[in-house]
Amino acid sequence: MDGDVDGIVEGNVVGIPSGTGKVWSPASLGGGGYITGLIQHPAQSGVLYARCDVAGVFVSLDGGFSWEARNGGLTKAYHHQVQSFAISPHRPEVLFRCSGEVRSRKFYGSVHKSADGGHTWREVCTGMGFYGNGPTRMYGEVIAVDPCHPEVVAAGGYTGGLWISQDEGETWKRTPLPEERFGCVAFHPGIPGMLYAGTISDDDLNMDYAETGEGGVLGLLQDLPRGKAGRLYASSDHGGTWILLHEGPSFAGLAFDSRDPQRLRAACIWNGILSSPDGGRTWQKDMAGLPEDGQRYGTVVQDSHHPQRWYTAPDVRPHMKAVPPIPLYVSGLAGSGSGEWQLLRLHNDDDLSGFPAYMDHFGSGSRAAAAGWAISKIIVDRFIEDRLYLTNWYGVAVSSDGGRTWCAGHFRGLETTCMEAVAAAPQQPGKFCVTMADHPPKVTEDGGRSFWNLPGIPGYSGSTAVVISRSDSRRYLYGLVGHGRTACIALHRDGGANASAVLPLGTGLFVQALREDGVKNGTFYAYVDGPVAAGAGIYRSSDDGMPWEQTAFRPPAYMDTLPYHKNRIEAELLSVVVYQVKNACGANQMLAASPFHQGRVLAGEWTEGIWESRDGGDTWKSIGEGLPFQRSGPASVLNAIAYSTNHPDWIYAGFISEGLWRSSDGGRTWSKLYPLIEGEVFNVSALAVGTDDEGEDLLILASEPMVVNGTDSQAVYSPDGGCNWQAWQQSGIGAVRWKGMALDCEGRQVLGVSCGNGAFHVGLADKI
Repeated sequence: MDGDVDGIVEGNVVGIPSGTGKVWSPASLGGGGYITGLIQHPAQSGVLYARCDVAGVFVSLDGGFSWEARNGGLTKAYHHQVQSFAISPHRPEVLFRCSGEVRSRKFYGSVHKSADGGHTWREVCTGMGFYGNGPTRMYGEVIAVDPCHPEVVAAGGYTGGLWISQDEGETWKRTPLPEERFGCVAFHPGIPGMLYAGTISDDDLNMDYAETGEGGVLGLLQDLPRGKAGRLYASSDHGGTWILLHEGPSFAGLAFDSRDPQRLRAACIWNGILSSPDGGRTWQKDMAGLPEDGQRYGTVVQDSHHPQRWYTAPDVRPHMKAVPPIPLYVSGLAGSGSGEWQLLRLHNDDDLSGFPAYMDHFGSGSRAAAAGWAISKIIVDRFIEDRLYLTNWYGVAVSSDGGRTWCAGHFRGLETTCMEAVAAAPQQPGKFCVTMADHPPKVTEDGGRSFWNLPGIPGYSGSTAVVISRSDSRRYLYGLVGHGRTACIALHRDGGANASAVLPLGTGLFVQALREDGVKNGTFYAYVDGPVAAGAGIYRSSDDGMPWEQTAFRPPAYMDTLPYHKNRIEAELLSVVVYQVKNACGANQMLAASPFHQGRVLAGEWTEGIWESRDGGDTWKSIGEGLPFQRSGPASVLNAIAYSTNHPDWIYAGFISEGLWRSSDGGRTWSKLYPLIEGEVFNVSALAVGTDDEGEDLLILASEPMVVNGTDSQAVYSPDGGCNWQAWQQSGIGAVRWKGMALDCEGRQVLGVSCGNGAFHVGLADKI
C-alpha cells in the first residue's frame, strides 16, 4: 500500500513516534451523559464550562447552545472522570479540574491546571483521591479559588483530606482536617479568608441507580466507612486551623446571601434545603413549599439580579411519578409570601425546544416528563437577567425567561454518551451502526457526521451488540438491555417505526455480540453472557434473525458464568465505574464469522480460551492453546477476536495488557503481533480488520487507558497485516476510553466509539 493515512504518524513495530495535529473528529451524536456541574466565566457573557462524570470538561462560547470538549493532553484512565471544576476569578484563563476513580479498592485522583482556558492541562497534585463517576458526582464543587487572594486554592478529596495551595495551584499542602468525603468547598465571597468545607455521610450516598449486591453499599462502592453524620467545617486562615460548625446533615452545596454575610443556605441531600442565620453555626429547615418525601437535594442558588429570589430542584428519578416534570422551585417571587418555595411552572412539551427526540422514549412519549430528571445544578447568568441554566442526565438547557421555557440546543457538542459497540454495513460505504449504554442504537450513513435513531422497545433503555444484514441494509439485529437486568435481541426491518423482541432473555443475561455468517446470508449468531444455567452461550438463527436456538457450545463444567471472572472483568477492567455492571463494558468483539467458510464461527472467553465451530455451532473445538490468558496476572484477558479478511487460516486475538496475537494456521499455533517491545503493555479494547488495495489486512487497534496497568489511551494502524505500524495523534481529544473500531466496507472510513466521549470519525486517505 503506497498511500498515507490522514493524521497518522508513520512508525514501525519497534517504536511508534508521536505526531502532531488533530485527527479524530467527534461524531454528531447529541448529548446523553450526565453533566454534573456548570460554571460561568467571571468576565465574559456567554462563556460557560460544564463538567461530566465520564467525559471531562466542555466549553460553550454561545451561552450554552453548542459545546466543544477541552480534554487536550490528558492520558490516564480517570482523567475524564471529573468530580469538580473551578475558574480563577482573577485570571479566568486559569482553570482547575479534579478527576479520579476507584479500582481494586484504591482511589486515584489528580488535580489538573490549565493556563490557557482548558486547551492544555498539566497535573499539579495527586495527593487526593476523587470519585468522578461516583455517588457524590452531582453535588457541589470541591475545588475553589479564593475570591480575595489570587494565589490561594483549596480542594477537598473523596479521600486524602483537604489541601491548600498558596501559589495558584502549583504546589499543595494537606490541612489538619480529617479524611472525610468532601461534598463542597467554598470561600465566602464577602468575608476575606473564610473557607467552608462540607462533608457527606455514609448514609447519604447516591446508589439508587446501581445494584446493591453483596457487601452492602460501601462494599459495592469499594469505599471506606466515614461515619453516619455529615459535617460543616470553617477556617478563617486559609485552612491553617479549623472549627467544626455543625454536625448531622450532609452538605452537598453551599450558597451565600449577598444581602447578609452571615446568612447561608445549603443543599443537604435527604435533609433538603437548610438555612443558617449565623454563618453556619446553627441550621433550620427551609422546606416550606418543597416536596420532602423521598427527595434528594443537591443545588441551591441565589439570583444575583433579584437577591431576594432563590432557586432549587430535587434530584428526580424516573420512578418518582408524583413529581412535576421539571421540578424547578423558586422563593422570593413578587407576591409569593415571605420565603416560601413554589413551583415555577408546571411544564409541558410546548415549553421545551431543541430537546432531542430520544427523550420521548425515556419520558413515555413526553419530553417534559424526562427533561427534569436528575437535575444536578441550577445557575443564574451573572450578566443577563432572567437567564437560567440547568444541567442533568442529558446535558445543559437554557431558559431566557426565568425558567418558564427551556431550550437545549439539541445538546450540540456534548457527545458524552457511553458507547458499547460499532458495526459497519457490509455493502454501503460510510454506513455504521453504534450502540449506547443508555439509548437504542443510532445509524450514520455519512461516516459519523450525522445520525438517526433506531427504535427502542418499551422496558429497555440501552443497546449492546449490533449487526446489519448483508442482503438488506434496512435490516438490523441488536441487543437491548432492560430494567431489572433483562435483555433481548431486537429486530428492526424495512425502515419502519418499530422494533420487535425476537429473543427475550432472562434476568442477568446480556447480548454480548451478534454476527452474520460470513458466507450464508440470513444466518446469524449471538453470544449471550451471564449465568450458564440461565442460558448463557452461543445462539443461532437460520432465518434472518427469527427464530433462535441455542447451539451446542458449552463452556467447561467449572464455569458457571460468562465471563467466568464476571465481576472482575466487568467491574474492575472494562466498565465505566466499578458498580455499574454492563454499562459500557465493551461488547460485540468476542464472536467472529469467517468470510471464507460457511458455518465457521469463533467464540472467545475472557480468561479461559477460544473455541471454533466449523459446522454452524453444532460442534466446537478449543483453539486457544498458547495464548497469554492471565499470563501477566489478572489484567491479561481476551477482549477481541477476528478472522482475517484476506487469509482463510489467519485469526486475530486481542488482549488487555498483552496486545494483539495472530494464528496463521487456524488456531494451532499463535505468535504475538503487537507490540513486540519487551515489557510494553497495550490494551486491545477495540479491533477492526479490513482489506487494503494490495490484498493485505488493514488492522486498527485501540487501547483504552486502565489504572490496573498504567496505560494511556492510544490508537494504532497497520496497512500490511501487522508488519509495520503507525500511530494516530490523539493528544487533542485526551484520554479516550476506546470501546470499538469499525472500517466501512470500502476500507476508507473509520468510526471509533468510546466510553464517555461518544464516537469519533476519521477518513483514510486515497491509496495510490
